[in-house]
Amino acid sequence: MPVPLVIPAELRARVARVARKAKAKQSEVYRMAIRCGLAEAEKRLVADADPLLPNIAPMPPQVLARWYRSKKSKEWDKVELAATRAQAIPQFEE
Repeated sequence: MPVPLVIPAELRARVARVARKAKAKQSEVYRMAIRCGLAEAEKRLVADADPLLPNIAPMPPQVLARWYRSKKSKEWDKVELAATRAQAIPQFEE
């Protein structure tokens, strides 16, 4: 399957030179270079990559207590009650 790539001029020139020396097509040189260099590329790229889902430490209990203590309980209870009452009960029948 053709894949469009932007390849710097100096690399294209090197590939052309190798293809002439080897009496091969440039496409074959590109494929060979990818096959030979893929393991090295994987080592270099994957070793430094961050995990997709990093482990994040939970908030310390002292911080959570301070955050929740900053809200006046009665005010927060009123807001929570109003928000709960404003929610509609979903109807799943058609």
